[in-house]
Amino acid sequence: MTPELQHVALGLAVAMAVGGLIGLERERWSRTTKKRTFGGARTYPLIALAGGLSALVSQALGGWALLAGFGAFAALLLLGFRGEQQRQDEGTDLGLTSELAALLVFACGALPFLEITALPSFEQRLLLTAGVGAVVFVLLALRERAHALAEALSEEDVRATMQFVLLAVVLLPLLPRESMGPFGFFNPFGSGVVVVLIAGISFLGYVAVRFMGPRRGIGLTALFGGLVSSTAVTLTFSGRGKEQPKLASACVMAIVIASTIMFPRMLVEVGVIRPALLGAAAVPLGLMVAVGIVGCGLLWLRAGRAFAADPSGEAPRFNNPFSLPQALKLGAFYVLVRFIAAAGYDWLGEAGLYASAALSGLTDVDAITISVSRMHAGSLSTGEAVLAISLAAGSNTLAKTVMALALGGRKLGLAVAAVLVPAGVVGLVAALLLK
Repeated sequence: MTPELQHVALGLAVAMAVGGLIGLERERWSRTTKKRTFGGARTYPLIALAGGLSALVSQALGGWALLAGFGAFAALLLLGFRGEQQRQDEGTDLGLTSELAALLVFACGALPFLEITALPSFEQRLLLTAGVGAVVFVLLALRERAHALAEALSEEDVRATMQFVLLAVVLLPLLPRESMGPFGFFNPFGSGVVVVLIAGISFLGYVAVRFMGPRRGIGLTALFGGLVSSTAVTLTFSGRGKEQPKLASACVMAIVIASTIMFPRMLVEVGVIRPALLGAAAVPLGLMVAVGIVGCGLLWLRAGRAFAADPSGEAPRFNNPFSLPQALKLGAFYVLVRFIAAAGYDWLGEAGLYASAALSGLTDVDAITISVSRMHAGSLSTGEAVLAISLAAGSNTLAKTVMALALGGRKLGLAVAAVLVPAGVVGLVAALLLK
C-alpha cells in the first residue's frame, strides 16, 4: 500500500472511530432517558465516512464538492429536526445537541484530508481530529453534571465570574510592564498577575468546595495552589477565614498545607540546578516538611470536628467566590511587602548573602533558591548555601504568618504561627548545625 493510500485508510479509520464513540454515547443516552435522539452507534460512523469522502472528492473537483456535501447533510438534519418538532407531543427532546454533534462528526471526517496552513502535516490533522472527537465525547457524557451545575449557579456566581473574566482577560493585558516607583518596586503587570492569581485560587476553591465539600475542597485548593504560590494561598484564605469564621479552621489548614508544599518545591529547584547541593539542603527543608505534615494532620482533624459540631446543621460554604475589591486589597498588601523587600535590597546592596536571602524570601523563595544553587557551583560553600536557602524559607514562613495575623485576625494568625514558626525554627537550627 502506498503512503497516500495509507493516509486515506488511517484518516477514514480515525474519523469513523470518533463517530462510533460519539454514536455509542448518544445511543446510551437515548436508552437511559427513554427519549429518541438523532442517530446512534451506526449512524455517526457513517456521517464521519461521508465527511471524509467529501473531502477526498474535493481534492479532485475543488472545494465546492465539500461544501455541497456539507450543505446536503445540514439540510437532511434540518428536515429531521422539523419532523421532530411535529412529534413534540410524544415527548421528543427538541434539543439540538445530537444534531450539532453530527455536524462536528462530519467535520472530523473531512479534517484529515484538508489543506490547512496551520496544520501542514497529515499527522497533525489526524491528532486534531482525535482531540476534537474526545472533547465532544466528554461534553456529551458530562451532560447531567453540566446541567446540575448550571441549575446551581446563582446570580452572585455569574456576576463574580464576569468580574474575574474582565480582570484577567481585558484589564490585565492593558497594564504597563515597566517597573516604577522607588527602587523600581512596583510593576503594574506583575502586581496584576498576583491579583489574578489570587482571584483564580479563590475560584478554584469555590468549585472544589461545591463538588467535594468544604473540608476536602479547601484542602485540594491549598495543595495545588501551593505549587504555584503559597503566598497567594495565604492572602486568599486569611481574608476568607476572617469573613467566614465557620471556615477559619479549614482556612488555617489550607495556609499550612500550601506553605508545607513550598519546601519540596524548593528541593526540586535545587535538584534541577545543583544536584550536588540536594543532599545537604534536604536536611533542613525535610525537617520543615515533617513539622508541616504533622501540623496539617492535626488541623485536618480539627477542621473535621469544627464542621461536625456546627450547631446550625448546615455545612459552611464559600459565598461570593470572587470579590474585586477584596482582590485589589490583597494585591495592594502584596505590593507593600514588595516595597519593603526592594528598599532593603537598595540599602544593603550585595553586602550580605544572608540578609539578601532573608529579604528575598519575604515575597519569593524561587529566585533566591535558584541563585544560591548556581553560586554553589563557584566559591560558595555548601554550609553557606544551605543556610541562605533556609533563611529564605524561614523568612517566607514568617511573612506568611504576619499576613495571616494582619488579614485573618489574631485567632487565625496564631493558629498558623503554631505550625509555621516551629517549622521555620527547626529548619534554621538544622542549617546552622550543618554550617
